[in-house]
Amino acid sequence: MAQDFENVFDLDDLSDEELRGLVRDQLGEYDTLDVDNILIQAKDGHVTLSGRVGTEPERQIADHVLSDVIGLEDYTNDILVDPIRIDEEPEAADEQVARAEDRGEGPILGGTDTNASDPEDEQVDDNDDQALFGTHDVRSAIENGVPWVPPDQPTPEGLDAP
Repeated sequence: MAQDFENVFDLDDLSDEELRGLVRDQLGEYDTLDVDNILIQAKDGHVTLSGRVGTEPERQIADHVLSDVIGLEDYTNDILVDPIRIDEEPEAADEQVARAEDRGEGPILGGTDTNASDPEDEQVDDNDDQALFGTHDVRSAIENGVPWVPPDQPTPEGLDAP
């Protein structure tokens, strides 16, 4: 069978501990895969993965890393897909951003700095009380985008509310 990967790792000269470390490092390159939830065992050159992931694509990433990236032919992927795992492990966006910055990838949230403010994005309202507490004037509420507060009592027909 022809190899469908570029053999960049000299797997024959690695001890089991070095092989385990290599697998762990390569799995850690994928931000969508939480390596802390995967147990990696290596014995006599055979690698066994076990643990739980939230989706099937995460499990497939582990297969891809072992066979196509590292080039292992002798491995077992016993990782279970557990949809409940998705709810237990919230995506920590701040950690993903920090990892991307550590790798020098720059901003990953839309390509711009989310802390930078644009003067067009902010509407400055001269009347802070109106913005905080709303207004009785329907037209002003619509035009200025502030809450409308209905009158406390019925108003006489034809007269505006106070």
